[in-house]
Amino acid sequence: MPSTPSTPRSPRTLRRALARSAVAAMTVLAALVAGGSGAAGAAGARFVPEAAEARWDGAVATVVFQEVDVALAGDLTTISVTATVDVDITCRRGESTVDIHRSATVTKANDYPIGADGTVAGTARLPLEVTGWQVPGYSCAARHWSVTAVLEDFWTGATLTHKA
Repeated sequence: MPSTPSTPRSPRTLRRALARSAVAAMTVLAALVAGGSGAAGAAGARFVPEAAEARWDGAVATVVFQEVDVALAGDLTTISVTATVDVDITCRRGESTVDIHRSATVTKANDYPIGADGTVAGTARLPLEVTGWQVPGYSCAARHWSVTAVLEDFWTGATLTHKA
């Protein structure tokens, strides 16, 4: 079956079509920002800094958190947890010393249940290994390490950065 050639559009017609598409896209975006995502009903939600913990055992970062005043239509919310480990290492061989700084980051998002009182309590366990801190021929040991956890609730917009 032969195809019918499309009718060429003038630049003016193309501009009008693009303008209509842009207006439609802006209308959808405005509806989402105004509350289509469910965030408008959860404006008071927040993470409790005193309830946050971040630990690292060399292979797994564990982040404990609590969010309060969560008021969503459903019984779940989605929280993204990012853990970053910074390690300062000293390597020695005889009188030679090498200081190394290494860092690794992992992010994971999960659904967490919302309690009847509007509280979300959770623990995220994220596999996290810091590599590149062994120097051949040197004896290396971690001098100092720290963990930074960043929490973000996708539906309420609540965020928290916790350093340990």
